[in-house]
Amino acid sequence: MVTIYDIAKRANVSHMTVSRVLNSPHLVSEKTREKILKTAKEMGYKPNLIARSMRTKKTNYIGLILPDIINPFFPEIVRGASDSASKLGYNIILVNTDNDYAKEQASLEMLFNRGVDGVIHCGIAGGKKDKAFIEEINENKLPCILIDRYIPDLDTPYVISNNFELAYEATEYLIKLGHKNIGVISSPLKIKIHKDRLMGYKQALEDNNLVFDESLVVEGEENIESGAELAKQLLADPKKKISAIFTMCDFLAFGVYKYCKANKIPIPDGLSIISIDDIYASSLLEPPLTTMAQKKYEMGFNAAKILIDAINNKKMPQKKMILKAKLVKRESCKKID
Repeated sequence: MVTIYDIAKRANVSHMTVSRVLNSPHLVSEKTREKILKTAKEMGYKPNLIARSMRTKKTNYIGLILPDIINPFFPEIVRGASDSASKLGYNIILVNTDNDYAKEQASLEMLFNRGVDGVIHCGIAGGKKDKAFIEEINENKLPCILIDRYIPDLDTPYVISNNFELAYEATEYLIKLGHKNIGVISSPLKIKIHKDRLMGYKQALEDNNLVFDESLVVEGEENIESGAELAKQLLADPKKKISAIFTMCDFLAFGVYKYCKANKIPIPDGLSIISIDDIYASSLLEPPLTTMAQKKYEMGFNAAKILIDAINNKKMPQKKMILKAKLVKRESCKKID
């Protein structure tokens, strides 16, 4: 059986350096780390994970809780978190809850039982159940960081987009193209980040001397069918003279496209559309969708790094990070007189 002493001898380093590479790789230079890992692989080294976790009181596993893995917004987050964790010598246990609180609770119990060193939680709505859920994690002294969404009343660290700012920028872009009657198809407003986006929309109107009209805002679930039905509601009354629609996620925008196609409304000649997210399929639509691109990979990467740095330093994570989105101009918006 190959030991760390065998690896150290062949790699011409101390056994403590080998131990650091295997247990705390961030403490060792990249060149030395690569040399030792290559030697270990060549020698067929198999670490005893159970013994190591008993010795260090760490498993080098973190949990990543997602609400809906089918939603194409999340894979880039997973990739970013996975890449970051791998660099720091950690592995990820991925959990999908289907936005179901019972599944969420069962998943948390499983992660506790697996002895994960920390949790990244994605998909918080911000209600009482979510608050209780995060408080339970904190009571168990398990390091935790939120991603994409957050709970204002809890001092839990997070990595999110600047949701007020990105909605403001999307709305102002339409206004500068000459649009005055801008409809909004909102994701559920019980979720704090969607409230922030609506506030950004309102502020952009106010700063450009346009009056907010509550009847131009409709709310639904984040799926294509909901987007199509809500587009129908908004466009049913021609007196509203809606020339553009701002949707709070790309899935809702896909629904607007579906409705427009079925009703022969040309995009952007008959209706301009702007959205948030920039999932891969947005660029493949006809015409390609103009959208606010969230830094999904960076969200995952930074969340994992903040969490693991805190774990390695035997502290609870504290850092809060707000990322700026980028306007990706494509062909779904048109300048009007």
